[in-house]
Amino acid sequence: MNQKWKAFVNEGVKVKVHGYVRPADQFHKLAHWESVVDRMLALQTKGMSVRGGKIKIVPDMPAASEEWLKLIDHYFGYLLEAETGRFGLTEKNVLDFIEDFINHKFWALRKQYKDYFPDIDALKFGFLFSRGDIEPYVEIDDEFTEQFYGSTENIKTVKHFTNPRGIRNIERAIDTGEDFDISTFTVVAAPFFKSKSNVIVTLKANVKAAFRSDIKSLALDNGNRAANLYRLDYPGEETNICPSLDLCDGELKTSLWNEIIARPLEVLGVERVGDNEDLLQEIEPFQKRMRAQHPRWKKRLIGMGGQKNTPPYSTKPSYKRSKSAPAGFGGS
Repeated sequence: MNQKWKAFVNEGVKVKVHGYVRPADQFHKLAHWESVVDRMLALQTKGMSVRGGKIKIVPDMPAASEEWLKLIDHYFGYLLEAETGRFGLTEKNVLDFIEDFINHKFWALRKQYKDYFPDIDALKFGFLFSRGDIEPYVEIDDEFTEQFYGSTENIKTVKHFTNPRGIRNIERAIDTGEDFDISTFTVVAAPFFKSKSNVIVTLKANVKAAFRSDIKSLALDNGNRAANLYRLDYPGEETNICPSLDLCDGELKTSLWNEIIARPLEVLGVERVGDNEDLLQEIEPFQKRMRAQHPRWKKRLIGMGGQKNTPPYSTKPSYKRSKSAPAGFGGS
């Protein structure tokens, strides 16, 4: 595969606030994806395939074989090199996805999602790792914002979970004019899932998109974010996309938090999580009970064998909880 993806993952590129940055050049309009899929289907008829988790070429057709490899590298090389290195995907996982994508999944995209957008053919879509699988995402670019809100200038006061370092990064980006969107909120009904994000910063921001509930957005290296298509639905008759920015400030049927994709313009205030008990609690009673029981569960798992500790295994196992993953590892 192309060495650029190896370089990308080795750089360990991370967004200014939380999570890994994904390359925006993995996003294309549906017409572009269709031309790629059509070409790969044509090459399949000549014997090229990725079935069984293996890339198959036909040595007697060097030109067609080279084209097959180039298509896989250009459009799926990032998944094969970077996403597998970070998240534990296997090469077979990715190759199985490619096979399903060109034969089935792509052809369902427009049918499944066209009614969510005013003009689906003008938007860009990509396919990235999320929660154990490769899932479809739509880029929240100016076209997306224009389609829903009629303007790319939508100033609103929002809030953002972060930590002191994150605040400094936001302020630095605002001061230098660096453009990057972040995940914010206006309404929250549950504790945030990242314990290290113990500060809420209030921002004046330019809103790019608004969702009634957590959309699991990802950061892109062009400053935009991408929304997961699997999370476009919402309890009841409405979709998760707010057609008007003010409509996202109401009741949360999912009892989580809304997600407002916005570009920070000015820091208006800072408060520590837990200062306002009506807003949220840092640790729920359930989490406390789970933490208290952890040593007993871990001992049952690894401490009941009865064998003596002999070299090279002379250190007794610890039954304490392991440290949490770094803040932002989940990508929101």
